Amino acid sequence: MLRLAFGLLRARPSLFTGPATALLMAVAVITMFGSLIATAIGGRGGSRLGMIGGAFGEIAMLMALFTVTNTLSFSVRGQSREMALLRTSGATPAQIRRLIRCQVLWLTLFVSPLAWLLGSWGATWFLKELAARDIVPADATLMWSPWPLLTGTAVTLLVGVGAAKIAARRSVRGRPATVLAQAAEQTKTGWLRGIAGLLVIAGSVPLVVFTSEQSADKSAQVALLGSLLFLVAVGLLGPLLARLSIVLLGVPFRLMGRSHGGDAGGALAADNLRGHAHRLSSAVVPIALLVGLSTTFASVSGTLQEVAPPGTYAESDIWLRGVELAMLAGFGAVATVNTLASLTTARRREYALLALTGATRRQLLRMLGTEAILTALAGTVLGILTAAPMSMAFASAARGELLPVIAFHTYAPVVLGPVALTVLTILLTGVRATSEPAVTAVAAR
Repeated sequence: MLRLAFGLLRARPSLFTGPATALLMAVAVITMFGSLIATAIGGRGGSRLGMIGGAFGEIAMLMALFTVTNTLSFSVRGQSREMALLRTSGATPAQIRRLIRCQVLWLTLFVSPLAWLLGSWGATWFLKELAARDIVPADATLMWSPWPLLTGTAVTLLVGVGAAKIAARRSVRGRPATVLAQAAEQTKTGWLRGIAGLLVIAGSVPLVVFTSEQSADKSAQVALLGSLLFLVAVGLLGPLLARLSIVLLGVPFRLMGRSHGGDAGGALAADNLRGHAHRLSSAVVPIALLVGLSTTFASVSGTLQEVAPPGTYAESDIWLRGVELAMLAGFGAVATVNTLASLTTARRREYALLALTGATRRQLLRMLGTEAILTALAGTVLGILTAAPMSMAFASAARGELLPVIAFHTYAPVVLGPVALTVLTILLTGVRATSEPAVTAVAAR
């Protein structure tokens, strides 16, 4: 089974680029903050280091593991046809699951050595920066230990195996012929998933109240965790929220398409996205995650900068949150690019069928451009709405007002960055996906 798993990795390396990158970053982040905590336990970093490593590592690790789950799910889903063919050849569901676990094992072991080096280097650099800002003693030195490295690999592997197991359910359920025929996409949201999303939102409401009643420094960390909870709810309710957002945001594009006799591609793009809510939610959720967390960080940092007296710990806290924001933006970018590129590439046959029915390549690219803008807008709006409750709760705790302080020059890249990343990823991948002759693409898969 290990040999077969390795063979599939070699046969389709592009399918596993995203998961490998996410696994690399996850192991590196856990190694980095684990090394800082180990140094604090060893007494070489001062009393604050353990608190910083735990608090900031908690958020970064959750983001890393979310990215791993997202990218591995796409990787497994992209192999649905191969898995169905294996089942028609006699492979059992248990063997398919074991094959996917072996793929995760290969990828994790492959990226771990480089991740250990990056994590150790990151911990050393971070500790020096903390010392330069008098947050930890000037003579603080990183204590080497194998446990953060091994823990990073073990935790990432466990999460990866769990994510792959969940993603593999559709490949092993039902008859192989049925899976082979469908091989792609759900059409409706499960009731259990919807109820879970509503329960998460209901459970987050008391946290909003709790955040508004804390001191500024405690409220800041709770606000970030609360935003993650709301983002989990967005992930669970993604198809419903994505469809609703496209219905509202797609109105001007439909009107534009009708005014141009349908040539603008607006109506086609809006209707196409609305009709594939699950596919759209897979693209929107990573964008919402990136924008939502970035918005919360910008709100916390901007508000702290206004209320913090000069020379206090809160000023150093602002710098630390800037570093964490950059780290989380990296994870969000990986998840977003991997998801959008995978979804766009998987639609080659759809583009080819449109071309065979008379659509020109210019019209296809215009449709893709419209879809990219709609997807980016939907993700951005959902991200801002997701960040609003906890950002407002923190603002209430820190300055007694509901509106947080956000500097425009720092917040503009938070919104424009994901939009530009979304549009460029979809268009560049779309150009490649539509370059293949239509007949060849239709016959391929």
